[in-house]
Amino acid sequence: MGTARTYVNYMDDGKLLAAIEKLYRTYERAFAAKKLKDINKNIIDPFKFQFDTAFLHGNNPEDTLRNEIFRQNDKSIANAIGLFHQQLIGAIDGFTETPSLPCDVKKNDDTIFAEIKNKYNTMNVRSAAGVYDELAGLAKSYPNAMCYLVEIIAKKSADTVWSITINQTVQQNKRIHKISADQFYALATGQQDALKQLVDALPDAIRDFLKHTDLEGSLKNAGTRAQAYGELYDQAGKYGIGVIEQIYRMAFPDYIKFK
Repeated sequence: MGTARTYVNYMDDGKLLAAIEKLYRTYERAFAAKKLKDINKNIIDPFKFQFDTAFLHGNNPEDTLRNEIFRQNDKSIANAIGLFHQQLIGAIDGFTETPSLPCDVKKNDDTIFAEIKNKYNTMNVRSAAGVYDELAGLAKSYPNAMCYLVEIIAKKSADTVWSITINQTVQQNKRIHKISADQFYALATGQQDALKQLVDALPDAIRDFLKHTDLEGSLKNAGTRAQAYGELYDQAGKYGIGVIEQIYRMAFPDYIKFK
């Protein structure tokens, strides 16, 4: 793995490119060519499909189907983005990912432990309480450590004591903080603009990854929508009906007059 530092000065290029590749592979799996039956596994809503086609996609059902494919894969991609951030923070000098601990990353000298969440509204009350309990356990086990809930997309830039209500009791510990990504990157690297450096470097890093692996534009031209739409078009043609009507037939195979 390359140790050059042409993108940011607090992380090896190889580690940044490895994180990008791992995320790319998730996109690749999500949008690999699939059969129409796989896309319709949970039954495409034919009413929504028709209105989306008319109102959003200029009466082009192929664009509507493409949008449906993206919608179905949105959760897996969002999860992968969260893992991408975890991998990046674990690649900062002096930090590492911690699969054996109840948190995502830590500083190698055990003075910082962090749980990474992609957005401030990712957790419900129960899951937030669970994360707080895990960090409280780490704070107890490592009395010289600070523990953080890192929100990549926070409501605002902040580093504050995390106050949470658990079983109708307010819990807070001066060594357990909720912190935004910019503040955590600054803390971890000693550079106030560390996150901005990363954001500015990503376009070059992504371009270099795609060129190096000869993948530039390959997902944009992936076969998923072409194969699925081809099947949909062929099925509609077989019955002498339009594509949208075939979507209704797939959703309502035994409804009156839809056979």
